[in-house]
Amino acid sequence: GVGQDITELNREKAELTRIANDLTRLIDYANAPIFGVDQTGRVNEWNRKAVEITGFEKADVLGRVLAEDFITPEFRDSVKQVLDNALEGKGTDNFEFPLFSQSGKKVEVLLNATTRVDANGHPIGVIGVGQDITERKDAEEEVIRLASDLQRLIDSANAPILGVDQAGRVSEWNSNLSTITGYSKQEVLGLRLEECRFVDEANS
Repeated sequence: GVGQDITELNREKAELTRIANDLTRLIDYANAPIFGVDQTGRVNEWNRKAVEITGFEKADVLGRVLAEDFITPEFRDSVKQVLDNALEGKGTDNFEFPLFSQSGKKVEVLLNATTRVDANGHPIGVIGVGQDITERKDAEEEVIRLASDLQRLIDSANAPILGVDQAGRVSEWNSNLSTITGYSKQEVLGLRLEECRFVDEANS
């Protein structure tokens, strides 16, 4: 009868509500930054991990345009393109971009973006699951900085410094050595050391 039909509908509605609540909790407590935007690019999801890494509370970001308000200028166009692609059903994996944090520091995020659809399968937004890779990026930049400092130290040293690779080819030739021998770094890089007559000349 009619009573049974309503009971069944109520049961189905309660089950859908339970599933929705479970998904909301899963998103909110996930150990990864998760954010969502609607079709206009405005934030409609921002979980606890996103709050933790950026310092922005959910209430601070909801309704704001993600690409314009939280992305560094040089990445705005590429982030917008990723979001637009996801709205067209073309997800993006392992996309790196920096988010602004509340303190002004950049937070490096590795993002997977996928389409969020309604019950009929129509795109209604984008859900992004990220990974905070700031420490990794900072470590990479530190290695680059140290390598650059070492290169400058070698080049400006007040002593001749020569380097060869495993094959015995010249891989380092500093300014002091260029002054002593008269050969520039560009002239000797890649030459086998035993084939360089000028080394003997310089040491004679």
